[in-house]
Amino acid sequence: MMEARANGLQSCVMVIRILRDLCQRVPTWGPLNSWAMELMCEKVIASAGQHLSPGDALRRVFEALASGLLLPGSPGLLDPCEKDPIDAASPLSAQEREDITASAQHALRLIAFRQIHKVLGMDPIPPPKFQRGGRFTRKRRRDNSTGEGNDSEGELDGGDGKKDKKEDGEDSKMDMDKETK
Repeated sequence: MMEARANGLQSCVMVIRILRDLCQRVPTWGPLNSWAMELMCEKVIASAGQHLSPGDALRRVFEALASGLLLPGSPGLLDPCEKDPIDAASPLSAQEREDITASAQHALRLIAFRQIHKVLGMDPIPPPKFQRGGRFTRKRRRDNSTGEGNDSEGELDGGDGKKDKKEDGEDSKMDMDKETK
């Protein structure tokens, strides 16, 4: 039954495969049984209400775990195949639940700091040889050395918000202003 529901969610199967690998590689995740993992992935991804990319789906599953989904006192993972309300993660001890929650929080931090390769257990992807766009490669010059400058100064003094150009012809105002108008 779960496979049929998970197949309808494109990213769910990929996230389940990643979590299975995580359960085999990382001892903290080992106690999480496959049924509880598949049930959790399907419920979390289906609750998004929209199609998620595999990366967004993985992040959403880690967010659910990091928020305490498995911790004692939480709603837990109700097994839809049981008549009585039974937690599908009931074989996990309280310590194992806390360890998985802490590990999911750590995984989210790694993902936020562009180190998902550590979560996936792979080598980092080499940086691109050529940067596309190059729009944000330079820093904006401050008007004064104390940093008290305000982006809206030009509007307050009756000006149009544009800054004078530098001597070499480079505009000192960021390109973002053009997009916001």
